[in-house]
Amino acid sequence: MLSRILIILGGLTAFLFALSTAGFLMRHELLRIYEDLPPFTHPGGETSETVVEMRDGIKLATIIYEPAGPGPWPTVLIRNPYVQMGPIIGTWCDRLVRYGYACVLQDVRGQGESEGDWEPVINERRDGGDTLRWLAKQPFMNGNIGMIGPSYLAAVQWAAAADTLPPEVKTFIPTVFSTNTHDTLYEDGMFRHESFTAWAALMAKPGEMGGGESGAQYQAAIRHRPHFEVDEKIFGESLPWYRDWISNPAPSDALWQGEDNRRLLAAPEQLEIPILMVGGWYDAFFGPQYDDWVRLASQSSSRFVIGPWTHIGGGGEALETPNSGGGLLQWKISLDWLGHHLKGEPLENGPGVATYVMRENRWEERRSWPPKGHRERLYLAGGDGALSCGGGRLQRRGPDSADRADYIYDPDNPVPTRGGSGMLAFVLPDFEGAPPATVWQEGLCDREDVLSFQTPVLKESIHLAGEIEVALTIMSDAADTAFTAKLVEVLSDGRAVNIRDGITSLAYRNGATAPQAHEPATPVEILIRFWPIEWSVPAGSSLRLNISSSDFPKYHAHPNQFGIWSQQTEARLARQSLIMGAGVATWIELPVAGP
Repeated sequence: MLSRILIILGGLTAFLFALSTAGFLMRHELLRIYEDLPPFTHPGGETSETVVEMRDGIKLATIIYEPAGPGPWPTVLIRNPYVQMGPIIGTWCDRLVRYGYACVLQDVRGQGESEGDWEPVINERRDGGDTLRWLAKQPFMNGNIGMIGPSYLAAVQWAAAADTLPPEVKTFIPTVFSTNTHDTLYEDGMFRHESFTAWAALMAKPGEMGGGESGAQYQAAIRHRPHFEVDEKIFGESLPWYRDWISNPAPSDALWQGEDNRRLLAAPEQLEIPILMVGGWYDAFFGPQYDDWVRLASQSSSRFVIGPWTHIGGGGEALETPNSGGGLLQWKISLDWLGHHLKGEPLENGPGVATYVMRENRWEERRSWPPKGHRERLYLAGGDGALSCGGGRLQRRGPDSADRADYIYDPDNPVPTRGGSGMLAFVLPDFEGAPPATVWQEGLCDREDVLSFQTPVLKESIHLAGEIEVALTIMSDAADTAFTAKLVEVLSDGRAVNIRDGITSLAYRNGATAPQAHEPATPVEILIRFWPIEWSVPAGSSLRLNISSSDFPKYHAHPNQFGIWSQQTEARLARQSLIMGAGVATWIELPVAGP
């Protein structure tokens, strides 16, 4: 399983092991050529091991990589929670040494060779701050420190930013992570199984890192009720942090209002150093990560690169993404960024936003994003045909007469996830289902629990850039339930591919921070906000909007009961209605770039 993850991470490590019979230096040189990176400036160096003592006496295992020569050196810190990834991340340090950087690789608290107990993110502010202050005093460091890394290796950067940074820290490169832990785990009350139940299955036994029974355990866990007990009953380990996550769906819950989470969330607004952020349209962190960028105090001196990637690199199975720039790790632009901010070298790619335009397969450079444009609203109509694929209509004018479309939602027969944002489940052993990113959508809108609305064939192309919103007026006979929306492009040959999707529960509708009551069988307006996207829809295609109540296992299948989802022992059917007509808020609003 580990090798499968690494293949998706740009092919970097798989290529390294394929060259294992070559000399160490030759492997690095061939990889450099393969990735079109600048020539190495140093032949390599030496490593040493030490421990760094935290303010509470806990000692963290640390490896120091130094180039050959007298030093001191600009220094890159990487803090790692993944036991089996340590040797792989060590090759990143080997590479940095060859570009004239010292590299410090540290096991986070409670992982690898470090002391203490591990709890996701909570200790990283203090431990990261203590480590940076230790590093600022080391004789091999020349006064310039940066941090790099994706996912949890980015989490520790943001956590350190929530502490007081020493002046020697000049830049960060946080990749595919957000400071908003709650909004990463939940989308309007709906928990992300595909990402975080899968991660819990991995981290229950970090030494195995996805081997053994993690795939089968994940498949069992996402279907188990009550979900609250899956850590001990299925994973075989007590995971208090996971129980905290699945027991606190409300943003107002005390868990999210604690000091560590509050300071982490506020970090972008307080960060003054320039940073290079890297994200993926189909990463499970992207929506909240984009919000981090919007709130970033140092945005004017920072850069955000958004590619066609998932959380661990790679694109989808439907659309090819040529010219996507070497995958998630983005070594070329990272070396350019580090060279400027830690060495004073000229900067080739300056501040701003670089986006990969889906369907045009090219990069767009802008000083800010999204570009100027207008909002175009399309109304849902033709409810009598909506249960056939594309049988309902998306039209510029609202319908004149009242209309509705009905379906039954069964939590035990949910609509399967097919594409969209994702993180981990698709690389687990015995994975069942479609991968994330772009996936052909055949069959989904033929289901009896999916409503489908479609535009006529487009006579001109439409360039979408920004956030898409879907307003629905609905009724349900359940006290609480969920509604989903998915926008797809129907190509001229009839195939359909997903653009963006979203979901909301009724309890947390319209961005509620605490659960809201709903009177069954009464109309209610809900707003589903899609994460930003840049996608060019060519002339000859159509747009289709699918409405349903589940997207499983990307999100948990709502049991149609009011209360904390993870504590529900039973599920029930729900009769759902979509209401349309004059003066009714049932529409999709598109961000169209240009005049």
